[in-house]
Amino acid sequence: MSKALTTRKKVYDILEHGFDGSRTSRLFSGFIVVLIILNVSAIILESYKPIGEMYHQEFVLFNMFSVVVFTLEYFARIWVSVESPHSDRSEPIKSRIKYSLSPVSLIDLLAIAPFYLSFIFAIDLRYLRMLRMLRLLKLTHYFKGLRLFMDVLRKELPSIGAAIIIMSVLVIMSASVMYSVEHEAQPDVFDSIPSAIWWSVVTMTTVGYGDVTPITFLGKFISIFIMLLGVGIVALPAAMLAAKFGDELRTRKQLLEHEIATALQDGIITSEEQVAIEKLSESMGISSQELEQVILNYNRHNSKPVTCAHCGKT
Repeated sequence: MSKALTTRKKVYDILEHGFDGSRTSRLFSGFIVVLIILNVSAIILESYKPIGEMYHQEFVLFNMFSVVVFTLEYFARIWVSVESPHSDRSEPIKSRIKYSLSPVSLIDLLAIAPFYLSFIFAIDLRYLRMLRMLRLLKLTHYFKGLRLFMDVLRKELPSIGAAIIIMSVLVIMSASVMYSVEHEAQPDVFDSIPSAIWWSVVTMTTVGYGDVTPITFLGKFISIFIMLLGVGIVALPAAMLAAKFGDELRTRKQLLEHEIATALQDGIITSEEQVAIEKLSESMGISSQELEQVILNYNRHNSKPVTCAHCGKT
């Protein structure tokens, strides 16, 4: 039993530590990342008919190989999820179910589900390729910056949702106004409010394709205000994300520094404190190199030397 637990912990370290872990962990992460990139490249090349027909058998075999690897990885992550700092080892089944319903696990499931569903349901090849593109999302496992972005996006979802609602209201209102103003002058272009929504969207996002433009004086005059309003409203969600992204980075590092200072008040890093700090840094998406740098910065500003409880070195 203890041997199985040790093996599970080793597999967990390989899967979860990624490029910040051991040599085996880095090699495995590199292999999966390359495999994901090759999958996306294969999907793109396969969509080009001459290449897709010439190497059809090779593409099928490569896809089957990829699905086998991703499937084994998916079930391995569920198996070792009990080793996560956030899981309850006393209830392994409950912990695994909780992990399998998490966003990262669902992404892994979406990466392999289209292959197995194609044996049950008749899926159009175009949509099947589009679903296979979801394998790109698996990169969130191996690049912690993407995890941080997803965390920020989840926290700011209410604010971003409010901004999107405001933008949608403005789009519909501007489309309604332009339909009323331009309908008589351009009945073929502004034939309905849904048709005017296309103009409203490309105008507020400053894309301006030019296929639909107002020709009346009043329509052009109103368009000026709509375009100026769109510059600020459409850029609002991006500005909110950028500001929150910086705040989140500062908050995480401040929290980690506080935990390190609390643990090192006596000048000694015990094994329990070391494990707690490593778990905290892992849950916050901070690499081992960044953690070492934070501790070094603490040492520079701390007059009291910090001693390791294991080797006694400063």
